[in-house]
Order: sequence, then structure tokens, then C-alpha cells
Amino acid sequence: MTTVSAPPEPAPSATARLSQWYYGLHPTVRLLLRWLLILASTAVAYHETFASLAHTTNSDGIGGYVWTVPGAAALAAIGVARRPRNELPIHDRQTDIIVGSMGLVMAVLIQGVLLQRFGLYFHLLRLDLLSMYLYVLSASVILFGLRPVSRFAYVWGLLFYVFSLPYYVTVILLGGGKLAAGAATMVIGALGTGIAVGRTALRGFWGSVCAWLVAFVVLMGLWVLFPDAPLLVYQQVPVYSAIIVVCTVMFLRARRGVPKAFLERGVEPLAAKQVWAGVPVVVCTALILALVALPPEAQTSVVNREAPRELGFGQPLVAPEGWETTGRTNYRQARRMYGENTVLVRQEMTATDGDPRFDKFARPRTLMVDSIASNRPFTFDVYPGRVLYDLTAARLSPTREVDLGHGVTGQLLSVVDDKLLVTWNSLRFAWGDEHLAQRVSVFAVDNHEPGAPFPQPSQNLLLTIRTLFTMLLRGNAVLDQQAPTFKDAELLTEFGRRLVAAQFTPSGEAG
Repeated sequence: MTTVSAPPEPAPSATARLSQWYYGLHPTVRLLLRWLLILASTAVAYHETFASLAHTTNSDGIGGYVWTVPGAAALAAIGVARRPRNELPIHDRQTDIIVGSMGLVMAVLIQGVLLQRFGLYFHLLRLDLLSMYLYVLSASVILFGLRPVSRFAYVWGLLFYVFSLPYYVTVILLGGGKLAAGAATMVIGALGTGIAVGRTALRGFWGSVCAWLVAFVVLMGLWVLFPDAPLLVYQQVPVYSAIIVVCTVMFLRARRGVPKAFLERGVEPLAAKQVWAGVPVVVCTALILALVALPPEAQTSVVNREAPRELGFGQPLVAPEGWETTGRTNYRQARRMYGENTVLVRQEMTATDGDPRFDKFARPRTLMVDSIASNRPFTFDVYPGRVLYDLTAARLSPTREVDLGHGVTGQLLSVVDDKLLVTWNSLRFAWGDEHLAQRVSVFAVDNHEPGAPFPQPSQNLLLTIRTLFTMLLRGNAVLDQQAPTFKDAELLTEFGRRLVAAQFTPSGEAG
């Protein structure tokens, strides 16, 4: 009898060997590898965002609070992870891939479309951070599963605080400055503590209350003992002090009389096992996002040359030759946006003689000159002119650059204001350094009569938010001027050159 030997089994492919090796690792190692993939792909996809955040923090911008959010969320996640896992053992990988892929598509659309549309408000909204949040959340759903991610729902809710607009509004409502910025971040500390210790709703409530108290005491201590501490210290020290102190005290109090082993719980098996199909989706999306550049407005450009003389808060400008200051008003509310000592100085400047080039009846023209000096120049990019003035009913043209002499470059803008029922042109320029700078805006309206309305400074950020939603729902076209007319371009250019020259005159006195 002849025996027939079975054909040899084919050697496993490289993918099969890699999969066999991976699933033979300890759950802790596999957990770390998945998070390493998410963090590495996020760093690649949003490398420009991280560089921009570093620049914001280095420029003493209040947007540096963002670094506090992931740290607080990580501490809160440790508290959630210590609780028994109670989600149902139902894991539909198709649902995970579908939901995660939809989130990744949203991240790409925000970064590639919405971010460009709101380029003027880049530093105010930081939609790139919202895109990054969606990317990390969606990648986690793909690599870990929807149910395990849902277990940390409150932590993901805390991470949503990287969306900057609510934080900026809170700081403005609290009065602006380092103290207000620190007080606004106390919300992060209170929420993070409540999530970390909240095995029950009552325990979470008292944890949040205690965190508020600790953060408030630390913040007041900083304000009294270290008033000149960097802004980032005010934003981070109270938050981390509150979370660490309150969580430690409540941890020790709950374990009185028993061994206090912090890492007493073992790592349970990962719920989502077959993750190889999702890895290419996560990696490819990261590569696509890495190719999307931030809008040009992401680059700060408020200072283009050294100031002509030492700048001071509330210091008016020198009236140029052929013009005189006929009125002056100080708006101290500007400190809410631009720093504690900031004063917006509005000067009404009127020509000493009329000129038929600028008025057919040769009437002397009147211009409004607004100047702001700030020791936090980065805020000029965070709060552009459309935020400072009520322009919810205005259509703006693209800017035109003009040479004002002495190395100063100005930007001309044409605006159709349906609220004031006038068309006006403006000229804007800035000078100074990264520690103290001044922004100057000059306005000319097409109504040459005495008492003609000029755009007024506004501190109502809710009007700006309404403008943002109008742009979101109806597009930029409703707020853009399609056929701009620069009726007073010659007037503003000539005035701007004289104004700049007057500031460089050593014997000039502020009028």
C-alpha cells in the first residue's frame, strides 16, 4: 500500500507573522503601541499646529492655555480607568470603522475647508485644534472600539475645551489680563477633578467644589506673591495644583485603614482585537492632513518695524502737518482684549485747509485715528479689527498694501457698512517689538458733513460670534465686498505718510 504524504503547509505571510507576534504581547504593551501610533500620526498630521501653539505660548498669548487641557484630561482618565469596566462585551468592528472614518472625514474637512474660510479669525477660533481633537477621537474609536471610548466620554468632553472661543469669551467677561486668564482655566481643573473622583455624582460634585477652592487659593497666592509671573504660570499652576491635591486627598481618605496601592488594578484585555484594517485608514488620513497648510493669517504680522519713539499706554499720536486734533476719547475697555494697561485712544483730526481733490466743495476733511499700545502684541492677531468694531452689517474688501515711508507698510481696506449707511475706507499699520507694540487705524467716511457717523469701537463679542455664524451658514460672500471702491485711498495714503513722518519728528509734541 502506498501512503501519500500531506502537502506541506504554506509558510505564514509577513503580515500573519506580525499579527501573531502583536497579539502575543501583553495587553499593556499593545495598549501603549496603539497610543504611540495615535500620538505619532497626530504629530505628523498637525506639525504646523504644534509649531503655531509653541509660538503662541512664547508670545505670551492666552491661547497657551491649550497645553493645560491634555494634562488635565490625562489625570482625569487615570481616575476613570481605575473604576471597574462595565460596558457590554459587544464589539462590532464594522461600526467602529464606520464611525471612526466619518470622524476622520470631518477632521479633514475642518482643516481643509472651514479653517481656510475663517482664516482671519485663526488665532481666535483655532479650528485646527478642533480638527485635531476629532482626529484623535476618531482614531481612538478605530483602534480601541466605540464602547471603550464611550467609557471615557466625560474625559473626551473635557478635551473639547481645546476649542478656544469659549475660553476667550470667558476671559473677556472676567475683565481680561493674567488673573482673568487664570480664573478661566479653573473650569478645567474643576471638571477634571470631578471626572477623576466621580465614582458617584455626589462625590464628583464635592471634588469639583474642592478643586474650585484650591485653585482659587493658589491663583490668589500667585497674584499677591508673584504678580510678574508669566501668563502660562497663571494658567497651569492653579489647575494642576487643584487636581493633584484634591484627588490625592480623596484617594487617601477613601482608603483609610487599608493598603494604599495606587496601581492596584490589572490591565484587562483590550476589547477591540482586529485593528489591522483600521491602521491604514488612520495613517493615510494623517498624511493627507499633513499636506494641508495653515492659512496665511496663522503667521503673526502685526509688527513690521521699530517704533519711532518710546511707546506709552494712552499716549496720543502727533498730528501731522496740515492737520489738527479737534477731539480725543479714551476707551479703557480695550484692556479686556489687549492687556491690563491698554487704552484705545481715538483722535478726531481735521484738515486745517480744504482740498478740492478730497471734497468737491473744498471742505476740510475729518478723519478718525485710533491707536492702541499693548504689551501683548500677539493679541492684535487674536482680535483683528472686525472684532474690535461692530462690523456685523459690513462687507469688507481685500486689503491693499501701501508704502507709508520710514519702512512702514500700511493696509488699505474698503468697507460698505449697511448699519451706518455709509461707505468708508481705513488705513492700518503697526510698529513696535514683541514686548510693546502699537496698532494705528485711520478711518475716512464718504459722508463729509459735520457729525458724520464713523465706526465705533465695540466690546460686544456676541456680535462677532453672530458674524461668524453668518459666514459659516451662508459663506464669505455675504460679508465680502465684490467690487470695492477706494474713494479715499489717495487721502488716506497722503495722510498716512504725513502721520508716520510726524511720529519720527524729534521735536513733535502729541496733540
